[in-house]
Amino acid sequence: MSGASLDQFPTRHGPPQVHPLKLYPEATRVYSREGGTREIYDLGNGHLYKFRPHRHGVFESSIHDLIRSTTNIPIPTIYHEWVTTEGSDTHGWGGVCVHHIIMENIQGEALHNAWPHLNSRDGERLVRQFGDYLNELRRITSPSVRSVNGGPLHDDQRILFDRGYIAPGPLSDEGSLWLAMTRHVRHSPSDTVQQALINLRAVMIDCLPAVLTHIDLRTSNILVRDGSIVGVVGWEHAAFYPCWMEYVKIWYMGNEAEHPFVVSVVNRMPAYPAARGLMSILAALRSTNPLMVEWAIQQLII
Repeated sequence: MSGASLDQFPTRHGPPQVHPLKLYPEATRVYSREGGTREIYDLGNGHLYKFRPHRHGVFESSIHDLIRSTTNIPIPTIYHEWVTTEGSDTHGWGGVCVHHIIMENIQGEALHNAWPHLNSRDGERLVRQFGDYLNELRRITSPSVRSVNGGPLHDDQRILFDRGYIAPGPLSDEGSLWLAMTRHVRHSPSDTVQQALINLRAVMIDCLPAVLTHIDLRTSNILVRDGSIVGVVGWEHAAFYPCWMEYVKIWYMGNEAEHPFVVSVVNRMPAYPAARGLMSILAALRSTNPLMVEWAIQQLII
């Protein structure tokens, strides 16, 4: 629609008067995952519209507000953010909560696309710049593991908590955190597994204070232009995780962990090899594969 625009004010926690896909019928879908339950559209006016399943109490604008007020990390502006219930009956029962966002479309190229065309000097500058951003994040701490708004942590990454468990937090002590981390495996009928958990608990490293963690630092979430980082996106999973979580999560990114940029960034981060080892063993104990469980048990024989 020629000349149409959306109000560019601080985030409005409510929908615009006209749904963005009706206001901009020629919007282009640029991302679709999980059977179309997560999609992003380029509205063609410098804004993106995206929707995804809603996580109770978690709003990206709250995360962005915290990042913007405490760091120099470039992030997109969120203009509208709202939640709808889709598929409920005439009495309002049932249905799925859908999270909607209209946000700035930062003009930049995903780092994984730009990297092959950068010279070594530009590459080193990006690594330093991103390392500085991670240091800024690490200075934002919390006495408990929790969401940004102070509620329970939604671990959609399924690393800290098994099966995407939502902890009843905030978790303010490491004993409570351990119980949440081992919630399912503690029900194993195997005495050997139970002893392995006791042995693993004995070597658990410090987790607190919790640190503000992006938790999805793929190169596709880093936008660059003219040899500099101009945007870091994908903050929907950000929360206060154990202080070692950003480091550990990188090793769960498959081939992404071997990208030269990621390797260089990791070399600048505080290293937590013990936490990486602990989470690898715990992941194996959680497995339904008997060989994985046996491997974990062997690692913990004292």
